Parts: sequence; structure tokens; C-alpha cells
Amino acid sequence: MDNDNNDNTDDRDDTGDAETIRSTSLGGSDAISSADDDVSPDRDDSAEPTEADDRAFVLDQIARDTATTKTLVAVLLVVVIGAVVGALACAIGLASAGIRVQVLERASAPGGKARVLRVGGVDVDAGPTVLTMLWVFDELFEAAGSSFRAELPLEQASVLARHAWLDGTQLDLFADRQRSADAIGSVFGASEARAYLDFCEDARRIYEIAEGPFLRSQRLSMSGVVKQYGARGLTALTQLDSHRSMWRSLEKRFAEPRLRQLFGRYATYCGSSPFEAPATLNLVSHVEAQGVYRARGGMRGLVEALERCAKACGVELLYDQPVERIVLERGRATGVVARGRLFPADAVVFNGDVSALGAALLGKEAARGAPVTPGGKRSLSAVTWAMVAEARGFPLLHHNVFFSDGYAAEFDAILEQRRVPAQPTVYVCAQDRGDEAHAGTAERLLVLVNAPATGDEPARWSEAENERCTTATLDVLRKAGLTLANASVVRTTPVDFHQRFPGTGGALYGPRSTGALSALTRQGSTSKIPGLYLAGGSVHPGPGVPMAALSGRLASARICADLASTGRSRSAATTGTTSTG
Repeated sequence: MDNDNNDNTDDRDDTGDAETIRSTSLGGSDAISSADDDVSPDRDDSAEPTEADDRAFVLDQIARDTATTKTLVAVLLVVVIGAVVGALACAIGLASAGIRVQVLERASAPGGKARVLRVGGVDVDAGPTVLTMLWVFDELFEAAGSSFRAELPLEQASVLARHAWLDGTQLDLFADRQRSADAIGSVFGASEARAYLDFCEDARRIYEIAEGPFLRSQRLSMSGVVKQYGARGLTALTQLDSHRSMWRSLEKRFAEPRLRQLFGRYATYCGSSPFEAPATLNLVSHVEAQGVYRARGGMRGLVEALERCAKACGVELLYDQPVERIVLERGRATGVVARGRLFPADAVVFNGDVSALGAALLGKEAARGAPVTPGGKRSLSAVTWAMVAEARGFPLLHHNVFFSDGYAAEFDAILEQRRVPAQPTVYVCAQDRGDEAHAGTAERLLVLVNAPATGDEPARWSEAENERCTTATLDVLRKAGLTLANASVVRTTPVDFHQRFPGTGGALYGPRSTGALSALTRQGSTSKIPGLYLAGGSVHPGPGVPMAALSGRLASARICADLASTGRSRSAATTGTTSTG
């Protein structure tokens, strides 16, 4: 479909002709295809081609670098706003298809939320800390003629996380499922170990159903599911366990409240509450069980590997270039302005929270590109303490979670009272540790508690409130046996996150998941403005480092399809070809 002549609307399916990311190189004949049938370059020309056939055929020719398509793509230019995970993945996908790409980043280095803070003379990771779903990056780098694992040395964790409760209970979960079951059995009994193994099977089944038609595919509406997949799509929706909340599903599965709390916490990976989020999100536990990795250099190392890959593909990265507005001509995005300079483009990709568009932070004309997420629908924010300190008394591993005594009260405080709980659950990433505890001196730590996304209401975050939050957090750690001594600390509140990511209130994950159809209502890779595309954690398929990368790949797939279709029609017009269809 040519976006020059068709405006996008909220209920439009982002599938178009159902472009889907396959497990082969993006931009090739297997990368973007019909959801039901792969399109062969040797199509039967005696049959009347559909628009989907035509688009897939053109894309296949682009991937094969024929002389004609070399000329076609050489004149195409896409501007990507932001040098962050989703944006860099999008840029790599586009460049791998032969399209010229410029990435404009307001900061002096890539990263976005994957940031590093200088604390006590050392660099501390102060953003995402959990790396999973390596296949997303393996496929991305392979499509670019590179190797992700050669670019970024990785170590797989044998212990996923250490969990502690204030009554002294401790439980480690392992990459090995049976080891986790044995650990659960030794702490909570054999029946809970069996329940855990059944839960793992449920989570695996949900993930396998969701991966193809949802995670790898453009965002579908309910009508799109029916149109594209028919009865199979409706069956898949019912099997995703989206009709009930995570908490309800966990109540049915586990008798032990502490296990409900542990597995309910996976909702917060998506910035949501287990009491609201659909049980579909139980798949997050399966993703983590498939492998948690530590990257050399942390998440900054991941971003730098993406940056190197993008440069190797010919992407032009321009730093210290804050984009002031998106330029529209005749209703279509045709470039951006940064520092007063016009950067023209055939398409523009915005990698940022979609609320920034709706709030007119990239110009009034672009405000209709996506709606603002209402304050009551925002995902969680956080208060973090990046520190160098001596950790005493508790045997920390790399990932550690200290649970509060009342999980329901915790989310009620955050979402209803809009304040940090009196007793929060606390996450601690001990960045210098691996799978074994050790006694050390000063070490790098990131301490985090969930918080309401009220950073655009700074009066709520007085110094007294910030100190109350710090005291409550340290009190939980102290009760669990951990003290932090001689600490150098940099604290970040929702106000700080809102200032870094305007229009969000400090929300770190876009809108939160609050019901059965939340996956079908999330913003897709197309905006309401032709030529303007979206990527990042606030759009489909959702938040998290690998999901943001997937959003970039989906955006690049959609752009390749749209530009190839538009470019071919322009080429035909130039050579005097007329359509008789």
C-alpha cells in the first residue's frame, strides 16, 4: 500500500500485507513475506499477481542486489531519530537492504536508557541489566553479514537470580529447570516443585504460540487477527491466557504466596502490575529461563556493538543533533530539523516514547502521529541508586530481588496512591559478581524500586519524599540482612527520567498492560502520518531490550516494503510504463 495516498488510523492493522520477521536475514525473501506462504522470486507470471506478491517480489530483488534495484534503493534515504537499541536495529535492517540511513542522536554517544553513570570514579550501568532472547541480535547481525557473538563476548548465567524475603527465606532460580524445581522443592515442598514444572510448560506453550504471529509480526488488531489467521488466530488468542490476570493464574497454579510473588514480578519487566496484566506475560519467565546473559561492558557494550555494526553497514551516525521537529509536506513526513538544519528523507523513524509525539514535542504537525498515553495508563517508573559501596551481610549474586511483605499493597501504593510504597520490593544488580557470592570491598551496584510515573509533577518528589523512599529501600535491605557501607551514590527519580525522556512522566515502558487485548492495542510501527514510522519500547511488541530491537526490525521491514512499493511505482512512471490493471 502506498502511504502517499493513505493515511493511517488507530485501528489500522500494521501488517499491511503481513510482513513477518523470519529467522533468516532481514530484507531477504524469507524475512518479509506472507504470513502463510513464503514468496519465491521465481513466481508464476501467468497468474495475476497480488499486491503482496508484487511487494515481496520487489523486496526479494532488493535483497539479491540486482542492477535495477541497486539504482532504486540508492536514491532512498531514511532518517532515524535516536541512537538507541530499537533505532540502531532499525538502521541496521534498512542498511542491510541497501537503503541509506542517517541516525540523529541528541546525546554525544549512543544508549538512551542503556546509560552509564560515573560514580566514585568508575562507570556503573544505570539502565537495563538483563539480557535475554539472543536470537533477536543473532539474526540482526547475520543479516548484516556479521556475527553478534563475535562482536560482543557473552557469558550465560547459571543462576537467573537470587530471591529473598524478609522472613529469611532465600531461593535461587537456575537456567537448568530441574535445578530450579529441586530448589523450590527443598524450600517450599514437592507439590510446589511439581506446580513449578507445570507452570514452566504453560509459559513455554504461551511463548511458542506468541512468537510467530505476535512477537515477530507487525501489530494486529482483533479484526486483523481474524483477517490474517482466520480461526487459527482466534484459537491462538484464547490459548495465550489473556482472559485472566497474571495474579489470578498464579493463584490457581501455586499454593505458596511467595512463589506467586516471585513469578508475578515478571509483570514489572513490562512496567506493569501482575494484578492487572494478562497472564500472557507469564511467557517472560520462559524467556528468562532460556538464558540470561552478561555482556562484556554491560548494556553499554551491547549498544556499542550495535553502533559498530551500523557503521559497518554504512549508516551515518550524527551525535549532538537534537531533533527539533519532524517536517511534513502534503501530510507526509519528509525530513527533520536539528539545530536549525533540514535533513530531508523519504521516511522518518522516531524511536522514543510515542507520548512525545502526541505532546507536540517534535512539532505541532507531527502531534497527530500517535496519541499521548494518559497518566493513568502509564507504565511504572523507578527510583534508582547507582553506587559504589561495600555490600555486607547478604551473599549477593549478580541479580538479586528482595521482596516486600505485601505485594498487593505495594502496587496499590504505586498505581492508586501514586507514591513509592512504605515497604517496596528492591532489585539489586551486583555488577562485579557472577553466579557465586564473594566477600569484597567496594563494588558497583544498581539498586532499584518501582515508582509511579509522576515525574511531570515535581511537587510530589520533594527532598523529603526522596529521603523517605531511600530510607524505606535501605530498611528492606537491612531486614533481609544486607547493609551498604561507605557508599558513593547517584540517585535518579521519576522527575529525572521525565527530564531525560520528555512527555513520559518518567514512565520507562510506554503504556502498561492492563487487560486481555493490551497486546492488540499497543501502537504499531506505522504512525498516523504517512512516511513516519515508530520503534522502541513504547510500541509493539513491547518493552525490554530484545523487544525494542524487534520493534526496530519490524519498522525496517515495514519501511522496506513501503519504499520498495513506492519506489517501483515511481520507477515505472519515470520509464513511461503504464498500468493496465
